[in-house]
Amino acid sequence: AAVAAGGAGGARPLFCRRGALRHKVVHEVKSHRFTARFFKQPTFCSHCTDFIWSVTHLGTVCSFVVHKRCHEFVTFECPGAGKGPQTDVSCEMNVHKRCVQSVPSLCGVDHTERRGRLQIRIQALPGEQLHVTVGEARNLIPMDPNGLSDPYVKLKLIPDPKNVSKQKTRTVKATLNPVWNEAFLFTLRPGDSERRLSVEVWDWDRTSRNDFMGAMSFGVAELLKGHVDGWFKLLNQEEGEYYNVPVADTDDCGLRPKFEACNYPLELYEGPRPLPHPGPPPSPPTEAKRSPPGSGRSQLGDFTFLMVLGKGSFGKVMLAERRGSAELFAIKILKKDVVVQDDDAASTLVERRVLALGPRPHFLTHLHSTFQTPDRLYFVMEYVTGGDLMYHIQQVGKFKEPHAAFYAAEIAIGLFFLHNQGIIYRDLKLDNITDFGMCKENIFPGNCTRTFCGTPDYIAPEIIAYQPYGKSVDWWSFGVLLYEMLAGQPPREAVAICKGFLTKHPGKRLGAGPGGEQEVRGHPFFRRTDWERLERLEVPPPFTPRPCGRNGENFDKFFTRAPPALTPPDALVLAGLDQAEFEGFSFTNPDFPQPQGSLV
Repeated sequence: AAVAAGGAGGARPLFCRRGALRHKVVHEVKSHRFTARFFKQPTFCSHCTDFIWSVTHLGTVCSFVVHKRCHEFVTFECPGAGKGPQTDVSCEMNVHKRCVQSVPSLCGVDHTERRGRLQIRIQALPGEQLHVTVGEARNLIPMDPNGLSDPYVKLKLIPDPKNVSKQKTRTVKATLNPVWNEAFLFTLRPGDSERRLSVEVWDWDRTSRNDFMGAMSFGVAELLKGHVDGWFKLLNQEEGEYYNVPVADTDDCGLRPKFEACNYPLELYEGPRPLPHPGPPPSPPTEAKRSPPGSGRSQLGDFTFLMVLGKGSFGKVMLAERRGSAELFAIKILKKDVVVQDDDAASTLVERRVLALGPRPHFLTHLHSTFQTPDRLYFVMEYVTGGDLMYHIQQVGKFKEPHAAFYAAEIAIGLFFLHNQGIIYRDLKLDNITDFGMCKENIFPGNCTRTFCGTPDYIAPEIIAYQPYGKSVDWWSFGVLLYEMLAGQPPREAVAICKGFLTKHPGKRLGAGPGGEQEVRGHPFFRRTDWERLERLEVPPPFTPRPCGRNGENFDKFFTRAPPALTPPDALVLAGLDQAEFEGFSFTNPDFPQPQGSLV
């Protein structure tokens, strides 16, 4: 907090609202550093050569442009990473003079995968038999209007005019990354060593002929000499009849730790799965059935927006009234085009999961429901009528020690709960103790993350130094928040606890160790706090704000005077938006309590 200097009788501390920031997520593959980028001009993917319709990934050094779904399959090192090969000028490539240093050494090599790849194992068995296991495919061509495909694999020995040897897998619906793990057995006859084993991927179509997606083939004579096991590029029909192009092992190995290091969701890349060994074909897995959406799901038409309660770096919060009733809710609104351009779709789902956790302490905001429209995401939350801490501290300048200890204890109980669930908050501040947009999951003891995010005055030293960090960063922010509440002449116990939270070494910071919760609860600053009674809401607050209703008297007039309007999104970004990125966002909380008029 900025503190005004001078002034008769001592000036009040000047508290200002500050926006949070988050560095863009960087995905590292083969020394490339990809970040999300939206191009308004026509752009083609440098990997699959298909047209890019929406947000894509751009190499920050070599300007290599690929689809979001293609970046993990790039096969060559970034030429600008300081260790790439020199350019071979004998290729007579047409490039800008400024681009020469960024051209990789790919002379005579096709680094693209226009049709995706297939994992397959072929093994010769005694008795003139071939055992073929079809594993999975990756990054297939979208064949349907929904941007997906319904692929299956067809195998046969060619030439085979009567299709006597034809076998095929089951069809996997609506995916570009199907998993089959099916085994097939071919019995060879004399003369079959001159034939080839054809492997083709087709897209099933209900109303018309099935569409070809990619192919490859293997000489039977070569298969009898040694087995085949790995990933292969899918070729066009003409090439696939005579060739196969293996994907080098180095293209896949080591990707998992790289994606873990840059916090990329692993469900998008799970590495090569082990194929089953020769044996009976596995039974197809059963699909998980989803229950139809409940009739109580919220919609935009259910609410009337009354005023703006607050704005942040990533969205705004509006006061809304449910139509047909007097119920008031605080609705956080995020624009999808902004979320996608910041590569932040996964964070919105994390926030929804954290808000829906239960059973939760009384001091964490309760989520009523979430829903979405084609252009926005909506979090319907309880309306805390007492306002936020920033508004109240702006009125009084500083809190007295019992007042600060009461609110600090409530916030600490919320942090204890989140940390026990493996969640770090990362953006704790006076005007943001109910927002979970910066949360990170699965940070249990021993786990760390590196993302640079938070509000400048509250960011812990280890984040600024780009070091791995865990829950210690929340206790640093908690120390800054506590100091702001006590700004002025804090008592000795307050000085000690602020020094404990603001220790630069994460391991020595109060609350960050294995017994951190007990250290905080037992600190002399909280000597008058009965934690159990506080958790049961049996401790009367030292100050009770006057509850406000539709007029939002306890919220900053800078926001409440603004018209409650939804700003239009970027139409170009919205036109190419993949709504599947927000699948599973809509949710209704069956345990939502009645809104209560408390401050925290």
